[in-house]
Parts: sequence; structure tokens; C-alpha cells
Amino acid sequence: MSCRACQLRIEEANRSRRRCGGSIYLHILASSLLITVLGLGALAAVRLQMRSTRLARDSTEARACAVSAIELGLLQIKQNPNWRTEMPNGTWWNNKDLGAGQFTLQGTDPGDGVLSDSAYEPLILTGLGTRGNATHIAQVTLVPNIRPLAALSPCLCASGLVMINAGRRITAVGAGIATNEQLDNDGVIDGSAEAQSIGHTGTITGTLTVPGTSRPMPSAAVFADYISKATAVPYAPIIEKVVLAPGCNPLGPTDPNGLYLIDTGGGDLTLRNSRIYGTLILRAAGRTVTVDEAILMQNCRSDFPVLLVEGNLIIRPNSMVGSLSESACLTNFNPVGAPYGGVTDSDTTDQYPDEIRGLVHVKGSLRLQQTARIVGVVICEGTVTCEDTNTIVYDPGLSANPPTGYTYVDGMKVSPGSWQQVVQ
Repeated sequence: MSCRACQLRIEEANRSRRRCGGSIYLHILASSLLITVLGLGALAAVRLQMRSTRLARDSTEARACAVSAIELGLLQIKQNPNWRTEMPNGTWWNNKDLGAGQFTLQGTDPGDGVLSDSAYEPLILTGLGTRGNATHIAQVTLVPNIRPLAALSPCLCASGLVMINAGRRITAVGAGIATNEQLDNDGVIDGSAEAQSIGHTGTITGTLTVPGTSRPMPSAAVFADYISKATAVPYAPIIEKVVLAPGCNPLGPTDPNGLYLIDTGGGDLTLRNSRIYGTLILRAAGRTVTVDEAILMQNCRSDFPVLLVEGNLIIRPNSMVGSLSESACLTNFNPVGAPYGGVTDSDTTDQYPDEIRGLVHVKGSLRLQQTARIVGVVICEGTVTCEDTNTIVYDPGLSANPPTGYTYVDGMKVSPGSWQQVVQ
């Protein structure tokens, strides 16, 4: 082989070695770049995971702060009976530290924006919690926990002395008789009785509890509230043979709720031989109202009482032997606008029970005479005297669904389903 051929082979071998070395270098460079990219990606993933973990931690802390703010608000309401007047309508606490976060709490009246005007209005608590860049807003609606007055649990509840005269009887059906003062029984109580003290025990067929439960009377604002909504009826010393109902008032304009007011202007009043299908308010402060002879009184609205008397009241229908008779009174007591049992007519041949049905509330004293019968509850803020054979049949519906004004607020409670997250 010639020298030229050997030289060519040597050169070709050198070129092959150079090409192989360059290829290896490129492979090494590519591998290094890939490893670098993978490393950077891994670092980015770690940073992203750490950021996500931190955000989740901050979000959890922010949520805990928001919920805790509301729980502190609930505690404030439970422990402070004056919270409606002492706390503002708006921010209660602002940017308070809690753990590693902060909270703000707002309490607002969603109706009129005034917390202090009524205990019967709802409240919205809004808690805002923050930590870092995380924010959580929680909200809940509270409503008043409304309970019936304890004065609605007996069939007769008095603030003052309760007396049963010698030889007289009062029958209490379905519930007992209660007074916040003394019971002086010289006759018979057919039923149970409660009193703070006892004068004469007499005959009591049921249980006697001394001292009994002291029951608060209704708010002084009750009368004023009903009076402000009532339709006035002209005063006369004797009102008889009339029908008052939502669609019937022979003495003046009708009231859609059957809510009527008679102001005696300082005189006495006798109401007899009449039918009231609604609520009658009698203003006779310091004077006497007498419900006499035959009478049928019943409320047309279950959330209203039947009789409110601002003064002294005498009830003396002869319910055991009598009735409210259309023919005897020459009066139609169920005309158009005043149905009885859903029925109206134009004749004068019907007869009706001689009784009072519903809640009777008396500001002054009460005297029960003849054989007066009441089906419902009697609340008397003065003395009560039983002067004959009287009956009160308890209506449990008055306690289960109290008339307006005869309840109280026993704190606030969470409205079911009102917990929510607010998204801004």
C-alpha cells in the first residue's frame, strides 16, 4: 500500500474520532440541560406547594377568626341583657387580634337599622376574619326567642288579693287560679290554686301551692298599642242590643280587625244584651264597666284578646240558665258582616251562648257575679272577688299561640339554615 493511501486512512480515522467526541459532548450538554430544567421545575413545584399550603393555612385561620367573631357576638348577647342599647348598629369590634389572624364583627338590624327600638326584631351578625392575604366572611341571622307570658298559664291570674266570698264557688277547668298576693277563700275553689300567702283556705278541691309562682303582668304598653289601632265607638252610659264585628257596627264605622274602642270620658258604662265578635277596649280609668244580663263576646282574630278594660270590671251574666236570645232582644245578632259559625241571616229566631270567649285583661279590680262563664284566660292587675257561682274554662291555645303583646323575649336564637359564607 502506498504511503498516500495510508495517510488518507489516518486522516479519515482522525475525522471519525473528532465526530464521535462532538456527539458525546452534545449528549452531555443536552443531559445537563434536562437535569437543570427538571431541577428548576422541582423547585417551582416545591415553592407552589408551599404557597398553596400557606394559603390553605391562612384561609383556615381566617375562617376560624370569622366564626369566632360570631361566637363572641353570641356570647355577648347571652351575657349582656342590655346589648341592644349598649352595642351599636354596625361594627361591634374592629381588627381584633386572634391567634395569628384578626377579626371584625358587625351586628345590624336588617329592618330599620335600629337595635334599641324593639326586642322582637332580628339581628344579623357578620364576622370577617383575615390572615395574610386570606379573608373569610361568615354571617348568621338571629331571631328573638318568643315565649308566652306566665300569666297565660292559669285560667285566672291576678296581681292583687283573690277573694271567694262565703258560700260562693269558682270552678277552674283545665288550669288553676293564681295570684301574686294573698288568697282569701271563704267559699269553694273547684280546682287548684297558687298564692304568695293564704288568709282563709276554705275548700279547695285541687292542689294548693303557697308560695306559688310570681307571674309578671303584661307590659304597660299593651293597652296603648291596641288603642292606637282601634276604631272609636261613641260613648253612652248604657250600650245594649248591638253587634260589633269586622263588618258590622251600627254605632259608627266598621273596623276590618273588629277592634273597637269606647272611651267613657270619666263615666261608668253598662254593656248588656249584645254580641261582640272582635276585640273591645273600654277606657274607664277609675270608673266601673259592667257586663250585664246576656252577652256573647268572642274574638275574631286569634292573635287579639277579646276584652281590655282600663278600669274596674263587673261580669254578671246568668250563664247557667240564660242565653243571648234574638227573640227576647228583638235583635238579629248574626247579620251580614257578623257571622256566627260562618252563618249570617236576617231573622230573629237564633239563640247564642251567654259567655265570654278569649283573653280578658283588666287593669283595675274584677268582680264575678251571678253565674258568669268565661272560656279562655283572665288577667287582672287588681283584686278579684268571686261573689256567686262562676266558671272559668281554660283555653290552652292562648298560651300556645299568645295574643299580640302577651309574650316576652327570652334571648335570641339562630334562625335555622341562616349560617352562610359571604362572597364579596
